[in-house]
Amino acid sequence: MPPSNDHSQLADSAAIPVIDLSSLRSSRLDERQELAQRIYDACTQVGFFYIKNHGIPDALIHELHNAAAQFFSLPEEVKMKYYIGNSQKFRGYSPIGGETSTGTEDDPISREEAGIMLSEAFDIGYEIAMDSTKGPGASLPPDTYGLYGDNQWPDEQTLPGFTQKYVEYCVAALDLCRQMMGVFALALGLQENHFDSSMRTPGVTSRMMHYPAQPVPGQVQEGLGAHTDWECFTILSQSHVPGLEILNHHGEWVLAPPIEGTLVVNIADCLSTWTNKKFKSTIHRVNNLSGEERYSIPFFFGVDYDATIAVLERYTTSDNPPCRTPFKAGEWVREKLSKAYLGYEG
Repeated sequence: MPPSNDHSQLADSAAIPVIDLSSLRSSRLDERQELAQRIYDACTQVGFFYIKNHGIPDALIHELHNAAAQFFSLPEEVKMKYYIGNSQKFRGYSPIGGETSTGTEDDPISREEAGIMLSEAFDIGYEIAMDSTKGPGASLPPDTYGLYGDNQWPDEQTLPGFTQKYVEYCVAALDLCRQMMGVFALALGLQENHFDSSMRTPGVTSRMMHYPAQPVPGQVQEGLGAHTDWECFTILSQSHVPGLEILNHHGEWVLAPPIEGTLVVNIADCLSTWTNKKFKSTIHRVNNLSGEERYSIPFFFGVDYDATIAVLERYTTSDNPPCRTPFKAGEWVREKLSKAYLGYEG
């Protein structure tokens, strides 16, 4: 794939930094601001960074990966009971061949041109039970864009404890994401609580991904085609098997290998738009050439679906106008999902 014309989608460096989040919860503002500066550098130069000391227990992550392996080892006819095509909200199981690459804004791919992705997935979306800020009796907001709730959970007889473990992970991941939005605000020169009003019932989704080994050695079939993520940012848990690659401004694919004790964070389109693309929503892909099974669990954090994404005034000038007109987060995400999954027309 040739380099994109949009430099905001390409990493300036082959080095993906590792950032220690120990000071994320510090009571000292200067320590949080120092962290924000490191994150700002990573977001404006690479768009990807590893995080350590992030607060999600390693044991919980390990248990969730075991749950993913158990789910994908089920017989196909059992997994298809939770087929994503049964959902109006893009929730459930997507078999190999059920998803297509849409490319990027500069290099879109039509469904007729797209190949079959060598991966399968199980998708879930936001539920009240995943949100530690919600008390008993809390309910979902109006579902204008058809994106909240209605997950297709495997029953307890099929996978005991699966739902409970995934929800437990989502609680921890969502707590971390809210804290990170505070440090992103500091990085952008804003008040730490700037985004709080836009993430009361955030549009988060998560996936369990399984990338089988390449069926023919030496013959590459993409596990996930070149793309950018759509929400604000993604927190990715990789197994020990590599496969994630990012595109740099030389047109080279740079491996982002698993590093023990870390998660991967990458900036996505909505947060990039808020910064007028100062933060890079970097093109990336997955190819599993290891000869082993690969599992990963991305957690996509987005703001409330009815929140308006509009370029921050401080990031525009007469020579650098807004990169996009304002849009609703839910409208953006629904449009992107509709193009990515086969069987959905809008």
